[in-house]
Amino acid sequence: MSIQSPCIGVCQMHPVHAWCEGCFRTLDEITVWRTAPDADKRQILAQVAQRQQAVDLFDNDLRGDCDR
Repeated sequence: MSIQSPCIGVCQMHPVHAWCEGCFRTLDEITVWRTAPDADKRQILAQVAQRQQAVDLFDNDLRGDCDR
C-alpha cells in the first residue's frame, strides 16, 4: 500500500516560505510525489511535520484583530 498524499486541497504557495499553505510541501516535493518510493515519501512527510511545527501563528500579523 502506497503512502497517501498529504494534500488537503488548499493549493496555494506561501510567498515567503515557498511551500504549499495546505500540505506544507515544496513544489519539488509535490512534483515528485507520484513517482517517489515510499522511503522518499516518508522523508517528505517528516519534513512536512517539521514545517508545520515551525509555523509562526502570527506570520500574517493577525495580532490585534481580536476584539477581546
